[in-house]
Amino acid sequence: MTISGKKGLNIRLCVVSALYHPSLGGLGRQAQLLTERLAEEGIDIFVIARRMKGMPQAVFSPKVKVYRAWSIKSNLHNFEEVRFVNIMVSLTFSFSCAILLFLKRKKYDIVHFHGASLPLFFNLPLLKILRKKVIAKVAAAKIGTEAGALQGRYLGLGNLIIRLLQRVDAFVATTAEIEEGLRGDGLSATKISRIPNFVDFALFAFLSTEIKNPLKVRMGFGNSPLVTFSGRFIPRKGINFLLRAWKEVIKDFPDARLLFLGDGPLLCDMEKMARDLDIIGSVDFRGHINNITNFLHATDIFVLPSLQEGMPNSLLEAMACGLPVVATQIGGVVDVVKDGENGVLVEPGNYHDLAKGILKLLRGKEFARRIAFNAFCSIKKFYSLDNIARKYIELYKELLAA
Repeated sequence: MTISGKKGLNIRLCVVSALYHPSLGGLGRQAQLLTERLAEEGIDIFVIARRMKGMPQAVFSPKVKVYRAWSIKSNLHNFEEVRFVNIMVSLTFSFSCAILLFLKRKKYDIVHFHGASLPLFFNLPLLKILRKKVIAKVAAAKIGTEAGALQGRYLGLGNLIIRLLQRVDAFVATTAEIEEGLRGDGLSATKISRIPNFVDFALFAFLSTEIKNPLKVRMGFGNSPLVTFSGRFIPRKGINFLLRAWKEVIKDFPDARLLFLGDGPLLCDMEKMARDLDIIGSVDFRGHINNITNFLHATDIFVLPSLQEGMPNSLLEAMACGLPVVATQIGGVVDVVKDGENGVLVEPGNYHDLAKGILKLLRGKEFARRIAFNAFCSIKKFYSLDNIARKYIELYKELLAA
């Protein structure tokens, strides 16, 4: 049974996602999973994405045609900073995207941009000439390259872009903070829908302690407490604060292990920092992992020490697995985590507070079990892929009916 109750919704959709790949962080993973779910619902859908080199192998649904558009520097995958080379990569992708949008103009009625940045700004005039409906998902406005954080930026160019963005038919804000940012940029509240990120429960599931403990042993972690971080090794993730906090944690729990899943430009620096802090013996850097589910299932506590986030997928996935979480009180995290109810919130950039949060869960096993179960229940209720796909389908219908 489909979530909409019937196949064939008469919705023709083009998805534009430069980072359409499960290994390129949350935005790419969310774009792929949502697109493939919408295709299962009977939506006529195709994707325009960047052509990229050096990516891990990934499985894509045969139901979704993906057109890979050219850009310079096809081996460049990190766009966290506003740099000239990143702008040129995005600009050349935007130009290639425009060609495909024009050539495929008879195959879609709505264009859904995952990210409200340069590809949207560049192609919006063309799409309005073609009389297409345009949706822009805003996932990381606070980083400063998307709608919702443009007012007064870039020597006045941000204000001109905001005027252009008035032509967008609908914005999707994944967090309350992003919704506030869009309104602060002067964009109409009637065009903003709050639709959060999601978890695919076919991939992530709650495990009982009876299953978890033998899994930990089989994976080589023994019976020691296992604390895990998953994500990109980039400055805004606050990994340096986690390492400093860990030095305090192992004073009380010397047998505990800290597991890092992910890679990025700061990986070598963080490995060196762990050696300099003399904690390398209790820290395990695994690099990029295609399927992190088994590692999450073996984990006792999940930690997100970020300084800046939209709505972090790693947090949602950990909570969906029934893990107690310690996370910083920022961005979309506070939309999901209620301190003391389904997680522990700590001050960003404060490694003493972060250590206290981890120790609180290590010492209070009953408390940890309670918030872990509450975490699973809250994600299951509000953040499942089926629920979020249903909201997007309703939004598409509203746009076509307008």
